Amino acid sequence: MSISEINKHFCIFGVGAIGGLITANLKKNGYNVSCIARGNTYDKISKNGITVISNSERNQFFPTVYKIDEEIPPIDYLFITVKANTLPAVATDLKQHITKNTNIITGMNGIPHWYFSGLNSKFKPLRIDAVDPKGLVSNCLPPKKIIGSVIYPAAKLIEPGVIKHISANKITLGDPSNMNTESINILSNALNKSGFRAPIKKNIRDEIWIKLLGNVAFNPLSVLTGGTLEEMCKNPETRSIVEEIMIETRSIGEKLGASFPISIEKR
Repeated sequence: MSISEINKHFCIFGVGAIGGLITANLKKNGYNVSCIARGNTYDKISKNGITVISNSERNQFFPTVYKIDEEIPPIDYLFITVKANTLPAVATDLKQHITKNTNIITGMNGIPHWYFSGLNSKFKPLRIDAVDPKGLVSNCLPPKKIIGSVIYPAAKLIEPGVIKHISANKITLGDPSNMNTESINILSNALNKSGFRAPIKKNIRDEIWIKLLGNVAFNPLSVLTGGTLEEMCKNPETRSIVEEIMIETRSIGEKLGASFPISIEKR
């Protein structure tokens, strides 16, 4: 671990399955990591720490845990791993913890509030009101401080503070302005040393759309049918619906300048 990594404070807001997994892995590998929790989750983690179940192993870690309205030491990397629809409600409270040196990592599915920021295109002035109502989120979590990410690990929250890591370890990173900065390299190194695979991609928006292809098609269809991914792909009727949804989603992404290096069939 380099001097630059040792001195960094990593803080995770949203200590569910993914946030808890990131917190525990960073803590396991000696990083200065804390988390911000609420309600019962705060009580449980304060008392019992975070337990990660992976394969046949069960490991317990005790990160520093704060409430959102507490004074927190300056944060260098703030992971936000809550559901996207809850972000406007908590952005104002998070703003007090953002300093001039804070990098913000958005770890939720979907199109993020910063999507059109940093683009040198006709879409640059646009804002997505559904995720950034009246610019509230951008005001509190400035796009210029963002490190984009696409989260692939599958994990399940057994109970507050207890996470089962099911599969995958990839967390793709990318700067919204397509720059390769020192901050993003430090983050990538820290995640790589903590059991994740954290490649840096030149165009993180392409990665967002690739994951979105699956989310948009499979998530609602699995709720309606109760089928697994394998079952939906093997059934001719659901497979056809999935393909139609993915084709339409890809078309929208391409109109916004995204590239899709993999085929619908492979996705």
